[in-house]
Formats: sequence, C-alpha cells, structure tokens
Amino acid sequence: MIPSAPPDALEQRTLRAHLEARLARVRAAQPTYPRTTRDIGVIAVLRAFDPATFAAAAYHFAAALPDSRSRPWYAAFTRTIFLAGDPRNLADRHPFDHVSPDGSIAWYAPAPLTSREGLRRLLRPLRGPRGLTAPLTQEVPLGNGNAVARLDVPVTGLPIEDYLVHVNHVIAEATLDGLLTGRGHLLLHHLPAPPPPAAHNARIRVVPDPGPPIRLRAHAYLTL
Repeated sequence: MIPSAPPDALEQRTLRAHLEARLARVRAAQPTYPRTTRDIGVIAVLRAFDPATFAAAAYHFAAALPDSRSRPWYAAFTRTIFLAGDPRNLADRHPFDHVSPDGSIAWYAPAPLTSREGLRRLLRPLRGPRGLTAPLTQEVPLGNGNAVARLDVPVTGLPIEDYLVHVNHVIAEATLDGLLTGRGHLLLHHLPAPPPPAAHNARIRVVPDPGPPIRLRAHAYLTL
C-alpha cells in the first residue's frame, strides 16, 4: 500500500498549482505587451478604508477598463500602488479615471508609473495597523446577476496595506478573466485563520512564505 501524502504536503501542492496557473496566465499575456509590463501600473488613492467598499471599487474599476488598458495591466501582474489621500483634493491637478460612489477611493487607470511621479511625490504610501476584524461578513454588490461569489481572507496579523494588495489582485484578475461576470454579489468573509485549500476554490492568492522560502502561503480564497 502506497502511503498517502501528509495534509501539509497536499496543501503546499495545491497552493503551488494555483501559483503556477497564475504565472501561466500572465505569461500568456506578456508576448503581446513585451515592452510595457515593467512600468505599467494602477494607482489607488484612499481617504478611508472599509472592506466592502474597497472590494466593490476594485471590481467596478477593473470591469470598466477597456481591453487596450486592462490587458497590459494584466501582463504586469495587475501591479497597483495604494496611496493615502483625499480624492476631493486631487480632481483638478490630478484627475482620476474612476471613483467609488462614496468618493473615498480614486483610481488611476493603467499607465506607465513614470507618468504618475507627481502624484506619487504628493502623497504617501498607505500604511495601516494590524488587527482587521475577524470573523466578519460583508455583502458586496457587483451587478444585476443572481449568482454569488465568495472571498475568504484570513486577516490575523495582516496589515491593511497587505490586505489591499492581496484582495485587489484576486478581484482584479478574476474580473478581467470574466469569472465574476453575471454575479450579483460577492460575500466577503474575514477569517481568523487560513482554511485548507479546497477543490471548489476558483482562485487562491499565493505568495512565498516570509519564513521558509520554499513554502507557500495563501492570503485569499475565491469561490464561485
């Protein structure tokens, strides 16, 4: 009888499969934009942070992008820089491309980041405390469809700036890949600890563990 792999080995194998699948999707887009991917990025300016407001804004921003702008961004791993500031003070000197309904988050569409140096010098990178609320469940409106998606995010010890990065990557890339098309709501769940990856996870945000470099760590789980 062949012994089965230990649970931790199976989990690492699943995480690696999700990571390699993401790398393959990005590499497939890169030959179309070979010279732009190093410098292309999005900037988001936040006056305040609310998880549901941020998730909705990330979705609607990505969904509104034309292919001519979204595909180079995708090829650049949906790179996004988060700055702290008030969009109301930027409209004249630095007009933005999208703003959340409550005016708390402004988004600047994908462009060479060298073209945004004035904005980046004006505002500081967003930094926040650890200690996001968990457990927490919020319903995020996406559109008029009846189907629902779910995003589980383990938040214990996670700074806000890292939370924004992980959640934005998952939502933006799932949106650009059409996975959230026709879904009316996203159920956003904050968890105190990571769940084991499951077969029904459509996407998992995977990064190298800051401890042992050969290990992988999951930060967000999308289920359709």
